[in-house]
Amino acid sequence: MDSLKVNALRRYLLEQDLMFLAGQPAVYHCHHFNLFLDQTIDDALGTEESFRLRMSAAREFSGHLLSAVCEHAEARTPPERLQLAAQLFKLMGHGSLDFDADLSGGTAHGSHLHYGFAWLEKYGKQVRRRHPADGFAAGFAAAALEIAYDLSPGSLRGVEHECVALRAPQCRIQVEREPEPEPGGAVIGERESESVVGAPEDGLFEDSIHPIVLGLKEFTAGVQGDERGLVQAFGVFVTMHLCGYYNRISYDAVRAIETRAPQSVGVLEDLLRESGHVCVFNTFGGILLSPEWEGLVGAPANDPAKTLAWCVAIGRALGMGHWTIAEFEPERRLVLRTSSSYESVYYRTRHGLASRPVEYLFQGAALAMAQLVHRVDWEAKPQLTAEYYKRLFKGGVPWRAEQTQAIVRGDSVSEIVVTKVGA
Repeated sequence: MDSLKVNALRRYLLEQDLMFLAGQPAVYHCHHFNLFLDQTIDDALGTEESFRLRMSAAREFSGHLLSAVCEHAEARTPPERLQLAAQLFKLMGHGSLDFDADLSGGTAHGSHLHYGFAWLEKYGKQVRRRHPADGFAAGFAAAALEIAYDLSPGSLRGVEHECVALRAPQCRIQVEREPEPEPGGAVIGERESESVVGAPEDGLFEDSIHPIVLGLKEFTAGVQGDERGLVQAFGVFVTMHLCGYYNRISYDAVRAIETRAPQSVGVLEDLLRESGHVCVFNTFGGILLSPEWEGLVGAPANDPAKTLAWCVAIGRALGMGHWTIAEFEPERRLVLRTSSSYESVYYRTRHGLASRPVEYLFQGAALAMAQLVHRVDWEAKPQLTAEYYKRLFKGGVPWRAEQTQAIVRGDSVSEIVVTKVGA
């Protein structure tokens, strides 16, 4: 178990740029996206219900992951399995967990947990938080004990009693019996993903995109948590995360609001798109401005076509799907297509066909790429701070994005058309 490496468990679906960890859909995302998405769910459902959903989603999909990893490592005893869980959590960039528990539950002590630590780093000087931040870690801890002691999935729950985002010296998660055991949903793995994706196609600038994708995949193969259990690279805190977690909290929140306050669904969907916009603007922008990128590819320049090609390459390498550039007219029009997305795989498997496009990450990402391509002075090497983001978009976003095709509606590809307002 000491030799456990993320890369030994990681693979990509051929030609689709969807990533799997021990057979479970996974993707690289940074703290900007993680924090914004969790806050969106908090705002939609309220902090108590939101934490419950986030814990439950983490428990479900971490359970699938840990079961597969324990089988791969031939971990048979509870101590072996808990040690493996702690090691995997750290390698994925989520911080450090130390378990003091048995089959009835117990305590998981957290150090540098990604959500709480990153929240404190980003917002701690401006805002005083009132509720714990680490729903994902709480669910992961519950799943770790369920797997360690061969308990039924959903039979334990994690409750965070101390959190560094609340100024505690460390995080403390109590794992206890679940009063209302929760059945799991449909399994989502490589086979299910293959049944949903369309035929991959090429787009513009493939000669430059493809080798960058290969180089980035090779580079990220060696990326794992440091001694704290954090991945601090490209100017952000990076996690290898479970797509099921992101998708379940997003779509369950939408379905809840559709039932109780249908008039507010549009607001929630706008915020989910904004989470994708925040993600790509900050993560992709941070990568392009990083010394790691300059060493791998070169320094960014004010070249719209090159910047766009680089952004698409980053999205593919991070496991977001086989994004392609169908059309591009600088300062006028951008058309992105993909034969695969981690959102569509989940939605089609869990919910069937959708009545409207609901690939919120892809929608927000397309809009953000238009901003990165046209509105950032790369040669000035700006700092992509929260203040810079607010200043840049104070007057609104001068582009609009429309999803014209959607795998979730039964189309063979998903397509986003981004146009300049007034062009």
